[in-house]
Amino acid sequence: MTPPDREVDVLVVGAGPTGLTLAALLAADGTRVHVVEAAADTVDEPRAIALADESLRTAHRLGLVDALRPDLVWVSGSRYYGARGQLLVRTQPAAMRQGFPVKTLFDQPGYVRVHRRAVEDAPAASLEFGCAAIALAQDADGVDVTLESPSGVRTLRARYVVGCDGGKSLVRTSLGVRMTGSSQKHPWIVLDVVDDPRDHGDTEFHCDPRRPHVVVPGSGGRCRYEFMLLPGERAEEVLQPDFVAALLAPFRTVRPDQVRRAAVYVAHQLVAERWRVGRLFLAGDAAHLMPPFAGQGLNTGIRDVRNLSWKLSAVLAGRATDGLLDSYETERRPHASAMVRFSYRLGALVMTSRPRRAAARDLVLRALRLVPPVHRHVTELRFVPRPDVSRGVAVPAVGPAEGSFVGAPLPQGPVIDEAGAIGLLDDALGTGWALVVLTDTQSAAIPDPGHRLAERVGAGIVVVLPRGRIPRRRPGVTVVAEQHPALHLDPTPGATARYLLVRPDRYVAADFAAADAAAVADALARYYPAPTSRALDDRPVVV
Repeated sequence: MTPPDREVDVLVVGAGPTGLTLAALLAADGTRVHVVEAAADTVDEPRAIALADESLRTAHRLGLVDALRPDLVWVSGSRYYGARGQLLVRTQPAAMRQGFPVKTLFDQPGYVRVHRRAVEDAPAASLEFGCAAIALAQDADGVDVTLESPSGVRTLRARYVVGCDGGKSLVRTSLGVRMTGSSQKHPWIVLDVVDDPRDHGDTEFHCDPRRPHVVVPGSGGRCRYEFMLLPGERAEEVLQPDFVAALLAPFRTVRPDQVRRAAVYVAHQLVAERWRVGRLFLAGDAAHLMPPFAGQGLNTGIRDVRNLSWKLSAVLAGRATDGLLDSYETERRPHASAMVRFSYRLGALVMTSRPRRAAARDLVLRALRLVPPVHRHVTELRFVPRPDVSRGVAVPAVGPAEGSFVGAPLPQGPVIDEAGAIGLLDDALGTGWALVVLTDTQSAAIPDPGHRLAERVGAGIVVVLPRGRIPRRRPGVTVVAEQHPALHLDPTPGATARYLLVRPDRYVAADFAAADAAAVADALARYYPAPTSRALDDRPVVV
């Protein structure tokens, strides 16, 4: 789509990874979206380096995982070394709950290229570089955005604007929204190099109080080294080739042409006080900044736009009320804030320069092996804050008191469909809402209230059988069987069917029995007051 002259549904300010992901998601829904970027091109620097399982699930939604694959280092763990260089603990998630590894290393320039291409190829999207948003004025129906480019100044009318324009966001500044939090005292130098000899995919945290440092291997001989600067070391000195070579000497030799990027940074832990002001929204670094030690900055931004994109599309299509958009901040800000705090605390664990504190830390981490349950809690990353949308577009009051899926991402693994094809469960769910029926019985009846609930939100109906069952074709319903027990953790023959109402972002809005379907529909009426026009037999098909 060529850049719009007058109006567009959504204007995205900023063509970084978050903005491009948002634009690709909106365009995939058929929403007209235009992206403006003040710079002449995308940033070709390897800034973020880790993708969470949810981020890869979003890429899968867009059909982009195969394009990303050459730059991925799958199933990456982390190794923490103590003050004397001893291995303290290795973290590695025990299982894949969302169909992808919990942590995968990647190369940001490749991610940007793939998502830029997806936006450029989408009929509903357009992308404009060298074009800066310099002023915004909103009213009850939309936002007038003044754009400045080499061809001049023009005004574009957008029904909604999303600021994905980074930590120095013009959108946030124009709204007068403050960032609250703090900045760390110690600067770090980051060195991205090529031709590295590392032969494993684990991130290494060297918690040496003399100079804490981190090593993150990548694909194709890429590697990142980060070192905390010591008092008195200045940026202009540490970026010199001789100083860089001295820092890397314990690990490798390096030539200047093998350094992709060298930069000094100070980590921030900041969160915007508001994420929505009328028809303007903030996402990604415009909404939150966090230290890099948990590798969650970009991933938090991708969670933001996966959450926001389907809501914008639903409201713009007239299927949902404006209240759906209010749930964006309700659902995303608490988790982003928790991730900022977690990243800061993890950094404090790594960065301490006090020998006694480092010795005490090393002793505690080594002692964890004496308490297996606590050791597993740490090594399997169970302490990482998990997103929970149960206070937003969800119905937590209905359903099981324990073991409910409500508010969390829907677990998924490989499934087999009626034709014998194997894919991930998301492939069977389609791209919108889905009513998932967990049952042991091939012919389990779906009661009328369940059909009416599906019709209200425009959901396809997917019956999921436990492992070992053979799915058979049913009119108006997709039937699949799990190949690994992600949902049917303990199937009981003859048990009552369990219903999961799954949102387009693959979070579970409701977990209920058939008798509660009407109550679930009533609870969601504030967001979806009337049935959509989608026919129930227009069901998703496993590809």
